[in-house]
Amino acid sequence: MIILIRHAQSEGNKNREIHQTVPDHRVKLTQDGWKQAEAAGLKLRSLLRPDDTLHFFTSPYRRTRETTEGILNALTSSDPAPSPFPRHTIKVYEEPRLREQDFGNFQPGSSEMARMWSERAEYGHFFYRIPNGESAADAYDRVSGFNDTLWRSFGDDDFASVCVLVTHGLMTRVFLMKWYHFSVEYFEDLRNVDHCEFVVMKRSQENQKYILQNELRTWSELRREREEQKEPESPIPVRKRWAGSQDSHEKEPRRRQGRRQNTVEMFADDAAPVELVEKTDVNRDIEKQSRGATAASTHRLIITQILLVRKRPNAACRQGQYSRLVDLTLLEKHLKKAEMGEALVPVLQVDVDLI
Repeated sequence: MIILIRHAQSEGNKNREIHQTVPDHRVKLTQDGWKQAEAAGLKLRSLLRPDDTLHFFTSPYRRTRETTEGILNALTSSDPAPSPFPRHTIKVYEEPRLREQDFGNFQPGSSEMARMWSERAEYGHFFYRIPNGESAADAYDRVSGFNDTLWRSFGDDDFASVCVLVTHGLMTRVFLMKWYHFSVEYFEDLRNVDHCEFVVMKRSQENQKYILQNELRTWSELRREREEQKEPESPIPVRKRWAGSQDSHEKEPRRRQGRRQNTVEMFADDAAPVELVEKTDVNRDIEKQSRGATAASTHRLIITQILLVRKRPNAACRQGQYSRLVDLTLLEKHLKKAEMGEALVPVLQVDVDLI
């Protein structure tokens, strides 16, 4: 049986900026990472038979060596019961070919790394070569050499029944790609394994081939699941709310409009007060017109209103539903005709309240 284990949580996983000052191979585990490694040792202990023998192959990076140490501590511990796997019976090998993909010595600042990751995603994770570092294809070449060495070791009489590889996330995927002849497209679609996750390969007794026991996670599957979880949009449009509150527009009191001013109130503060005809006379004339007043009464109404307008050339007037400025020339003409007793047609009627 072959078991691949990704290292536990490291300080680089918790804070990526640490790679700007600490070499990648010197990054150590966090406190949570040590707990993950010990939990992985207990899990491994539950998977093994008492008569199994063990060989460990670990990347020489500090985080993988510390993960291996944490696994061995829990695996060989006498708590809660004596372990069937004494420490001296377990062989551990440092294998540089299992090291992490080289990201180019000290990593640059966050903005440059973000640009590089974006470029890498667009170019393709397998063939994109990190500046001053490696591509996944370069890592594939050295893993291929390690796989050949491992195959030859299977024929040794003292080779263990269980081989544990403590390595990195990308290297786990590259190892599986080489072993099971994955395509580049499928490698690109594979998601990373979790910290201290076990990837188990068991040898079949029928054909002696190693069968992958895990169902690998892919990005395409994740996107499909997210699409299925999306709720269908409601055909009924959602009513907009104001100021972030559902009922705020309903609770908002309506502003009370001010009372419209009459003529006297509008010009009370004017520097040149307007000489106005008494409103009672105008109202009386309007009432006469409404009852079918004579032409003379109509003339009087128009003349009274014109006299009001002459005092203020820019006064507003209303004809039907539209407003415009008073044409003084036209009003003077109508005034003269009215004084001569000629018949007038009330083309313009000025609303006294608006003057």
